[in-house]
Amino acid sequence: MSAGLIDESALPTVTSSNAAVSDSATALRSSTAQVQQAAGDAQSSWSGIGGALSSPGATDAIPDAMHGATEKSRDLAAAGSAVATALDAFADEVTAVRRTRRSLSADIEELRARVASSDSDEAVPAEFRALNEDLHERARRLRTRWRTAQDDLSQAIRAQVRGGPQLFPTLSGNTLAAPFARVDFGAAALAFGDAARLPVLARLAAKGPDALRKWAADHPDEAQRMLEHPPSTVDVKSWWSGLDADERTALVTGLSMVVGNLNGVLYADRARANRHTLDTELKKARARHRNLIAKASLGTPLNPIERAEFDRLLERMDALEALNRTLLASTAAAPRTIVSLTLGHPPLAAVAIGDLDTARNITVNVPGMGNTVADSMEGWTGGADNLLGEQRRAAARQGADQNLATIAWMGYDTPDMPPSIDVLSSTKASAGAQNLSRFLSGVSDSRGWDGGSHLSVVAHSYGTTTATLAVAKTPVANLTLLASAGIDPHVPDVHAVDVPRGHVWASQSKKDLIANIGRGAVELPRLGFGGEQPINTANPFTSNRTFVLALPSAHTLNPSDPAWGARTFSSNDVNIGGESYVGSDGHGATPATEAALANKSVTAYGYLDVGTSSLRNTAYTSLGYTPAGKKIP
Repeated sequence: MSAGLIDESALPTVTSSNAAVSDSATALRSSTAQVQQAAGDAQSSWSGIGGALSSPGATDAIPDAMHGATEKSRDLAAAGSAVATALDAFADEVTAVRRTRRSLSADIEELRARVASSDSDEAVPAEFRALNEDLHERARRLRTRWRTAQDDLSQAIRAQVRGGPQLFPTLSGNTLAAPFARVDFGAAALAFGDAARLPVLARLAAKGPDALRKWAADHPDEAQRMLEHPPSTVDVKSWWSGLDADERTALVTGLSMVVGNLNGVLYADRARANRHTLDTELKKARARHRNLIAKASLGTPLNPIERAEFDRLLERMDALEALNRTLLASTAAAPRTIVSLTLGHPPLAAVAIGDLDTARNITVNVPGMGNTVADSMEGWTGGADNLLGEQRRAAARQGADQNLATIAWMGYDTPDMPPSIDVLSSTKASAGAQNLSRFLSGVSDSRGWDGGSHLSVVAHSYGTTTATLAVAKTPVANLTLLASAGIDPHVPDVHAVDVPRGHVWASQSKKDLIANIGRGAVELPRLGFGGEQPINTANPFTSNRTFVLALPSAHTLNPSDPAWGARTFSSNDVNIGGESYVGSDGHGATPATEAALANKSVTAYGYLDVGTSSLRNTAYTSLGYTPAGKKIP
């Protein structure tokens, strides 16, 4: 049903002003400066005490007396900096939302004037319906952006709301003062040195890789913080461009675990760093593994700490060896590089196919349950390779640029396979969405792509749960959801994702009886009932699935359902332009690709296997075309 004629009430109410929020940030920084000055004055007051230091106990009393002031100064400055930065970011969002709201308001006023002057008696005359729908869509996206900005600021503030009461200025023009009633400033103390970290690394790089290795060894917490709380991509990009070739190489080899994951560093250099990490860490893990085996073989049992270490070494070795095998399949036409690699539990990685520094469009593939770097990276990268090949063929048919790239992203801890019930929860999707959002933002900011232009996401199974949560906050140009295990209610419909209208697609094969289990429904096909998408409408006259059993899923929404709103395409046997494509035989993404890797006969095809309708159609939708080859505006 068409939406009613849009009016001003469709737009978000923005009561905050940029000036008020900026004043709050300024007040915050001012108060911290005052406390720092007070601490400095206290320190100065101890100067000149000379001979008093010879008094018994004086050298102990002075540090004790100074401790409170200096700690207060450092903690308040750090937390004040962190929250003031969040306020500055919110102020920028206030400006952007207000600007967009003014533009939308003018467009709405113009449309209503044109409708009023028309001869039609309809609320929305036919010639204005498309424009009216577009304005409704833009208004929905603006409401989502405003809500997200407020939520992000609230989270940034409440991240500090722990510990005892602290002094804090009243924030003028907002209702934000209350969260500051109880603040644990120590939680953000390390943030104070973030701004100076890049110049420090540059100076160390000038001395060579050994200086960087020593710094990382002497300051492991600082190195870890570079991974967990990196500087902005824009800052890193500017810093990296100012280094010479020798300095870059020193950082690539001397601080590879950081550089290989640092958004803003050229992807070619990130690849070099991650290759270095793979080689050095695999060698170290194998050596330590041999030592532990030698100890056990002499009849000395491993203690509990060594047994835990042994298990972690096996996990790490399996992951690194899988990545090594994955890179061996690299070709000149489809070069493979590791553009992200962390060696926690579990190890996580992302493998690019193509040149991320020059590609005109980049597609990030997000996997579902049961995928690990050790067991799945070869097959998942094979699927991304398949997609790149099909994208290039689609681009050639359309006369478009074929300089494209795909990424096999395995950057989150996916749910275990059944009998684990993790797949019915959104917990791992929420955590994974944070990782994916950072990665996507890093790609866009590194390439200078405003609003995620030229960046696409293709997700499979539980990966669709993760991807939609990420894309609700991080814009991309195209989103394709295959065999969805369900969308979380925080993403209630297609309007909740930050993707242009008409660029969100979903598909599920008729033979796929697993995807719907993730959505909390065991179903069976109803013979004789057609439709390209398996849909249980609960209406016996329209449903092509029979409901069997309900499961307690936290993400029950089906993106293929018209109520959610994604556009759909076939993942079944089809003939397109005289060419036959096979459908997906089940829920898997790459069973045929994995069979070929294992030198086994192909017995089934999945959503991202060569020759399938789903791969062919996904190639088009991930480039911004309909499956029929029409460019989507």
